[in-house]
Amino acid sequence: MASTSPLPRGFEELAPFVEEWGDLETQDERYRRRQKLPMKRLDAYYDAVTPRLQAIFDHLDSFPFGEPLPPPEALLFRVVMGMTEVAQAVEVFGQPTVPQSPLDHSVPIQVMTRV
Repeated sequence: MASTSPLPRGFEELAPFVEEWGDLETQDERYRRRQKLPMKRLDAYYDAVTPRLQAIFDHLDSFPFGEPLPPPEALLFRVVMGMTEVAQAVEVFGQPTVPQSPLDHSVPIQVMTRV
């Protein structure tokens, strides 16, 4: 379920994407969401978010690093993180899925640590 917190002032035009991207916490969740959305919807997200990226980054960078973001900014952060997946579909693949890959597969990212 998407957050009920509003987006920060000045970013209200991204509200149509909150339901799809605002509740996703992990790369794997975003990856799976991208695979399920139609290309038309991914293009709409890309076209809305791309020109706002610098303003989004500037806004989020105004908060102290390492401290939790206020709920509206945390929601904006989760929405914009969808770009990590959507850009690949739009700029590289031209489709929601990876070509020649099985549908609804997952590629979990794990952090390796040295012992």
